[in-house]
Amino acid sequence: MIKKISLILLLIISKGYSQEVNTDIREYVSFKEGTTYFVKSSDKKYNQIISDILTKYWTVNKFEMIASNQIEKLKGERSFFVDQVEYSFSREGGTTGALNMAYGVTKLAMFKDYKKNTPKGVLSLVQLDKVSPVEMLFAIQLMQSQINFVFELNTKKDLDIKDFLEEVNEKNMKKIKEKKILLTRTGLKDDIDTAEKLKKIYNHSVEFTTKEKIEQAIQDQDADAVITKVINYKNLKFVLFIATKNSELMYGRVMTGFNQMEIGPKFFKDINE
Repeated sequence: MIKKISLILLLIISKGYSQEVNTDIREYVSFKEGTTYFVKSSDKKYNQIISDILTKYWTVNKFEMIASNQIEKLKGERSFFVDQVEYSFSREGGTTGALNMAYGVTKLAMFKDYKKNTPKGVLSLVQLDKVSPVEMLFAIQLMQSQINFVFELNTKKDLDIKDFLEEVNEKNMKKIKEKKILLTRTGLKDDIDTAEKLKKIYNHSVEFTTKEKIEQAIQDQDADAVITKVINYKNLKFVLFIATKNSELMYGRVMTGFNQMEIGPKFFKDINE
């Protein structure tokens, strides 16, 4: 596993918490002609891994890797920055029956500016479950696929995450049926945690496998596979289905109920229809 030494530590409570993707195309006017600056750490191994990923896969605009102390002098209309950020969320239960909630999560953030050590003009956030070569490949490609989708959508609205996922579902969900969903039993509810159980509600290709084989599918850029990911957004969790090739986002829905830790059958029923 690699570790980013120069991680930016930012504690942001709920009302300062950014959306996952800014979909307003007006925010990207200079993007394709601009440069995305990826912030280095003091870990040379980490920097080389990121550089290799970007050289091979980053196609949406030019990129450079820079030290954090270069951000200020590089700010401009055609400058975009990417670094890791620690977000935290907390909420106290109220009279509506809401439960107390508190968590911290690491995200890869694309932003335009810093104000008092807080990123401003955030365009994209991708949750990092850990900092490792395969996770960084997956995250960087997911960020890129989000940006490509924003250009395809071409809307002058900044959609919230639910509306954004509705757009994704309408355009991409049917593609999942043509691919194999790779799953581990961890994180699935009991009524779908085997292939036999899942076949009762989902009529297309599924393979129960290991975490290591899923990571290998990402490294191999398997064009025929889809994986699942659960992300945090304020007091909600969302299930995402993402292609292993290019990390194309294909489907996403909010998790509901008191147990927001496991993926249930409703998501597979939705795709199966």
